[in-house]
Amino acid sequence: MPRSFLFCLLLCYCSSAAAQGRTDAPLRDLLFQRASPQLRHVLGHPDSFHVQLIFTTITRDASGRPQFRDWHFQTDRDQYFNPASTVKMPLAFLALEKLRKLGIWKWTPMLTDSAWSGQTPVLTDTSAANGLPSIAQYIKKIFLVSDNDAYNRIYEFLGQGYLHDQLRAKGYKDVRIVRRFVPMSEEENRHTNPVRFTQNGEMIYNQPAAYNPAPFDYSEQVLVGHSHWDKNDSLVLSPMDFTKHNYFPLEDLHRLLRSVIFPESAGKGKFDLQEEDYRFLYRWMAALPSESDHPRYDTTEFFDSYTKFFRFKDGRRKIPDHIRVFNKTGWSYGYLTDVAYFADFKNNVEFMVSGNIYVNRDGVLNDGKYEYGEVGYPFFREVGDILYNYTLEHPPLHRPDLSKFRESVSGLGEKPKAVTRGDTTKKRLALVFTAHEFADGGMHIAETLKSLGVKGSFFFTGEFYENPAFAPLIRRLQADGNYLGPHSGRHLLYCDWKKRDSLLVTRPRFESDLDMNLRAMARLGLPEPHFFLPPYEWYNDTIVQWTHDLGMQLVNFTPGTRSNADYTYPEMGRSYVSSNRIYASIVEYEAGHPGGLDGFLLLLHAGTDARRPDKFYFQLRKLIRYLQLKDYELVIVPRLLPRQ
Repeated sequence: MPRSFLFCLLLCYCSSAAAQGRTDAPLRDLLFQRASPQLRHVLGHPDSFHVQLIFTTITRDASGRPQFRDWHFQTDRDQYFNPASTVKMPLAFLALEKLRKLGIWKWTPMLTDSAWSGQTPVLTDTSAANGLPSIAQYIKKIFLVSDNDAYNRIYEFLGQGYLHDQLRAKGYKDVRIVRRFVPMSEEENRHTNPVRFTQNGEMIYNQPAAYNPAPFDYSEQVLVGHSHWDKNDSLVLSPMDFTKHNYFPLEDLHRLLRSVIFPESAGKGKFDLQEEDYRFLYRWMAALPSESDHPRYDTTEFFDSYTKFFRFKDGRRKIPDHIRVFNKTGWSYGYLTDVAYFADFKNNVEFMVSGNIYVNRDGVLNDGKYEYGEVGYPFFREVGDILYNYTLEHPPLHRPDLSKFRESVSGLGEKPKAVTRGDTTKKRLALVFTAHEFADGGMHIAETLKSLGVKGSFFFTGEFYENPAFAPLIRRLQADGNYLGPHSGRHLLYCDWKKRDSLLVTRPRFESDLDMNLRAMARLGLPEPHFFLPPYEWYNDTIVQWTHDLGMQLVNFTPGTRSNADYTYPEMGRSYVSSNRIYASIVEYEAGHPGGLDGFLLLLHAGTDARRPDKFYFQLRKLIRYLQLKDYELVIVPRLLPRQ
């Protein structure tokens, strides 16, 4: 073939690819240049292995905004593959979004009932720390080990019609998720169970059984293989019919993951989620089975790379500590799929890659004989290594800030602890205010902070948030950019004052009380918080563990000063501390200790009993001026403390 004709052919190919927004040739060249003979064989036989790949390189502008370049290899929306468990990913996203719309906390127990043939109830979950099922616990299991029952229960919570309406509204027009992962007829899958959310016996939300009457387009028949085993374990000498199975094109799965990893660039495909939702998703998309206490897995079966196809599952390779893979995999009927975002915290690089392969040499479906280990996992390992090495060789001009991903996985596998002080090497501290029944100093505090260009952190009880008299203050604090967090629902005393290990509340009581606090915040349109400051600032290790099990971080004031005594009044006798003495204790500590107040959570109260004559909040301006003169940066708690 003349070289001029070859060049023209290549030019036409590239122009066609560019018109589709694709760059197939560069990825093809990259893979073939570096491929082993086995990988070359797989890539060179598209009719056998049906490989599809999307590699996304990510660059950042000077402001850190991501820009994407997608490289395609044989992607084809019309080339059917069974998405298997990858369909669990959009349902996890939709479930959090639906909870947000309903004002329900993701850890609120969800009890599933039955109302149609084939349906089964779920009232307990032994894998959960509290023994109760919840959307949060289901999502954890979906990403940790691709749990099928967890998917089924979220499918039932969403309902078949609702989930399709929501996905289509986000631009996923071709998607079809019409099956639970349990034997059911087409009609049974259209019916979904009634569910109810309860907390310690209180009904929070009751959702009736649902039915989806909407038709699906099954006009294009999808047949795979030359024979298959049916549900009666009989060999049928004809292709297996996937026409009415789930369907999710690889390009859509790739875009779906990107919409959550980079929500700022998702456009109309963005999910209506909050920062805590994203953090929760990142944490469990990247977490390894060995890092989970609830559920606790047998790691001989569920090894760390169990759901990490690209680079790691083949040979059960160890995942380096500095690399996290945020992904969802699927495997069924000989199809393997992985949709992944890689973050390398050591080399400060990132990329996305999605791919699938079909490995069924004998053409028989549903016999359990697929070349996953011989061909499939080695394929993902080698392709992942090639793309990772390419990314290392071509670092971006502006290195990405990966801190939100690093923070999302911090503390995994470690024993939880209360945090009472931030970084002691930085001149930075947080002014923290709590309140339950008094708010007489609230507006004065808000005005003082704003006038001095300072933001504070306010932890209020559920009863405080529910009190109409305090609504103007809460709106003012939120509008000014202060941090608002929980302080329990009804200001319970968790443990005995003298015998700290002696609990005064049960776990259900603790969880329902905290749930009430968070629902009160949600009703006011406040974002879900990550940090929790216990009532009376009194807790023990059990309370820390319970808080951690609910995905939150318990914090408390830094001891050393008398700032937290500003609630006392003269009738308390020797316990009373005057405002002058409180102020002096802060100054004395700053001057008399190495590191001064670095990393301090300096706790005050937003209001006090009327019997206290000298309100310390009237000295707040003087205190802030003093701290600013000492070069302290006054920040909110999320900026002061590392997230765990």
